[in-house]
Amino acid sequence: MRDLVYLSDNKMRALIPQLPGQLRRRLGFEAGINVGVVSATATLPSEPQPSSIALLDAVVEMIEQEKRSLRRTDSDLRSGDWIQFEEEFRYGDAATAAYLPPDQIAGHPLSGLVYFAAPAGAPFVLCGSSVHVLDRWQSANPTVKQVGYFYLDAILAYARQLAELPDEAAATEFTPPAEPGRSLSYGLKHLCEIDVRDDQRNGWATRPVWLKGHARVLAVVPAYVPGGPPGVLATPLYVEYAQRG
Repeated sequence: MRDLVYLSDNKMRALIPQLPGQLRRRLGFEAGINVGVVSATATLPSEPQPSSIALLDAVVEMIEQEKRSLRRTDSDLRSGDWIQFEEEFRYGDAATAAYLPPDQIAGHPLSGLVYFAAPAGAPFVLCGSSVHVLDRWQSANPTVKQVGYFYLDAILAYARQLAELPDEAAATEFTPPAEPGRSLSYGLKHLCEIDVRDDQRNGWATRPVWLKGHARVLAVVPAYVPGGPPGVLATPLYVEYAQRG
């Protein structure tokens, strides 16, 4: 049974029409997704609609069979690859509009960004839209849940492009935005190393928690420190709690 934290309707909308006929026949539906809710149209009126989990399982099976997912540590990892992950992450809403007046924050184009950042190993960050978050952690202090005031312009440039072309990261070649120098490397490193802050303005919603899922790679960047492991920025199809024995 999946205990989902995040499920991207946009990517499901792009990927379900690509399901092979065999998978569609097994599920017994004509592919289709309603805006905001993952659903399917049954082939026959008497047939039940496949659940969101059944559709997700079918999409993951297609990714594994036809596209082949990698691990983020694979040496041949490239932008556009699918990866499968299971490790610790911190979670937080993006603090993208700290410089704006309070009455303008809600309308900021990146105000809905969320981060999942791995605190161990090479820098690894997932970014996605908060509208796809299914289980939002509750912080003891509700103001301590936003991260990334500084040095993240390159990550925000990727997020802005995803917001403008939400299906591109699932179904087509993703054209990365221009970013100066090594600012993306620094941004990934910064997010993965930042700890919960005491100033009540810049912190994670949780301590590290084990999560797993599938995501599509947006960028593989050189290490911020020469000779170190590369960093990975990806956008998740889904994220779920991982059971640790």
